Amino acid sequence: MTSDGKATERFRPRDSGGDPWRGDERHRVMAEALNRYGLWDHLSAELRECAMTEVATGCYPLHFEFLLEQIEFFADGEELAEGGVETFLRALAPALARYGVVLKVETIRDADDYTVSINGIRCVVLRPEDWKDGDPWALSTVRPLAVVNQLLAAAGRSALRAHTLYVGGNEGLVLLMDPRAAEAMRSSGLFPEHEVPTLADGEVSAH
Repeated sequence: MTSDGKATERFRPRDSGGDPWRGDERHRVMAEALNRYGLWDHLSAELRECAMTEVATGCYPLHFEFLLEQIEFFADGEELAEGGVETFLRALAPALARYGVVLKVETIRDADDYTVSINGIRCVVLRPEDWKDGDPWALSTVRPLAVVNQLLAAAGRSALRAHTLYVGGNEGLVLLMDPRAAEAMRSSGLFPEHEVPTLADGEVSAH
């Protein structure tokens, strides 16, 4: 797992070197959309305004200072693939409870597959062939999160769903966000695809 300091470095605002940088209309439109779709709903009104201003003037939207451990969480693909899914989901549980999902997670003993039970739903995290032909670090991230998204949809309390960023790496991230917020980032044309969160639907997309 990367340290918080190293991870935060990745999201340093573009004007952090001291030179002022102004966003264009695309940044302002995106900032308004992200606010409308609740990216900063967990913040106070003052901090929400600060986050919007930063994004409107050119900063990357998913800033750790505003999101970490509220709607943004580390997801080390290696740890997950090596048996860490239950621990990882337990770390997400307090945030999910705010949206009507009370997690009950258990690792199932299985001779071949790595399997967990998530609120009674059997989730095969990894099969033996995934280590040969697939991307086990990424699969062990998105497959359990796809079940979490089923539970969020069934709860009906929020439009937020689990998304991944840098999936399958040691510095992977999970974000609980409205899919429309992710689409606002994508449609802005401001970011390469690998810097836009992807909805966890059980499949791994190559970016």
